[in-house]
Amino acid sequence: METQAELSANTLQYHASAVDWASDLDFFKVETVFFHRLLDDYFIRLSAPEYVLKLRDIERELLDLEDDRYELDKLLAEHFKKIELSAMDPAAEKTENQQVMHIRIGYLMTELMHKFRHTKKTLFALVEEVVKDNALFKI
Repeated sequence: METQAELSANTLQYHASAVDWASDLDFFKVETVFFHRLLDDYFIRLSAPEYVLKLRDIERELLDLEDDRYELDKLLAEHFKKIELSAMDPAAEKTENQQVMHIRIGYLMTELMHKFRHTKKTLFALVEEVVKDNALFKI
């Protein structure tokens, strides 16, 4: 049987990770807004026939990222509630359920981060390509 101190240590660890994840999700929200503005700023150029498919794909990726982030927001909010409840009443702590949820959220966060990085690289490469093509036509 785990002791009270061990339960509290687990709760603190879960809380610390959850706070980091919440911060990452907030950053993703801000950066996603930036990505949409970037697409808006270059929309006319990205609407050219040679870029339309890439534009559609990147917009779909951004929407998928937003959906994933939203779902993670909900899971994390639920996780925070359970962490708070276990901190208030350590006897009621269900470590196995918390641990399973914590591991699941950690996995989903890692997956989201990989998708996010891929989308960011793809978006920046596309905008860079459009800018370079535009610069060639001005010469």
